[in-house]
Amino acid sequence: MSERIDLLKKIVPEISSLLEKRYALLRVVRYNQPIGRRLLAEQLEWGERLVRNEVDFLKNQQLLLSDAAGVSLTEECEGILPQLAELVHAFRGLAFLENILQNKIGLSKVWVVPGDIDKNQFDMRELGKTAGRYLLETVREGWVLAVSGGMTMAEVARQIPQGTEKRKILVVPARGGLGGVVEIQSNTIAAKIATALGGSYRLLYVPDNIPEEALENFTQDHKIAETINLAKNANLLMHGIGVPKVMAARRDLDWQALLSRANKLPVGEAFGHYFAADGSVALTTPSVGPRLEELAKFKQVVAVAGGKSKAQAILAVLRSGFVKVLITDQGAAEAMREILEDG
Repeated sequence: MSERIDLLKKIVPEISSLLEKRYALLRVVRYNQPIGRRLLAEQLEWGERLVRNEVDFLKNQQLLLSDAAGVSLTEECEGILPQLAELVHAFRGLAFLENILQNKIGLSKVWVVPGDIDKNQFDMRELGKTAGRYLLETVREGWVLAVSGGMTMAEVARQIPQGTEKRKILVVPARGGLGGVVEIQSNTIAAKIATALGGSYRLLYVPDNIPEEALENFTQDHKIAETINLAKNANLLMHGIGVPKVMAARRDLDWQALLSRANKLPVGEAFGHYFAADGSVALTTPSVGPRLEELAKFKQVVAVAGGKSKAQAILAVLRSGFVKVLITDQGAAEAMREILEDG
């Protein structure tokens, strides 16, 4: 495949930019259809003439429809978009990047989606869609799936297509509540993913950063204790990765006070563990989620995180050794490769 891509680039050097341009247009239409041409131009940051020319071309190819409501994808286009995404993946050499990260970090599998979620909201949707597809293809009947909260995991929940078939799958929150926006709480995400997968769910009405002595009182409730136990013994755990300072603020923790307690500079966070750049634990805060020794016992742990700005955080968590599968974006993956190559 890579040899054919290289040949195409040599014979038709403009093919890469043309493919990228038309894929970008189709993707914006997909997430906003029907969309007017002016708004389409604004979303793409293109001139209206260029948008008009490209839309007309794609209409002639029976890939777009246009009416008074705006531009939409045809059924044929909906069907070929996943193949088009694979082509973009190949033209950008992302399979090579996946192999580098997989081998250097020691992961079972790495998926890299095109783009950088720091720069484009649609790249976040593609990241969520890829993670959602992973769940659809991996989770089996009788499984327990544990999921964390956060913006990235909320996008995963949104991007899983709603199924109609009922399945014997139980989805549980892997962490307690953090307060703030309801949509990014692990309870909400667990319920949405369970509904999409056709399964059932349990909720966990416990604050995540509850002190250990207080947690003992909560776990006297057998339903709470059972839900926590299910999460810690799930068949698959999927979680996001946080930047320490941001996560501390979300938990209403004093960042400077945390730094004074840390034995190294924390650069990545997962489940209340703040990791240094080498993957060691710099600091641990109270959390209902699994402890490090429990994380190491999971057979399948999938981390979903992207954005160049989060590369150091992702790499720190991966170096801790409990993550088996990474789903990330090109921005984060390329930045991680640079960090690894710099030693």
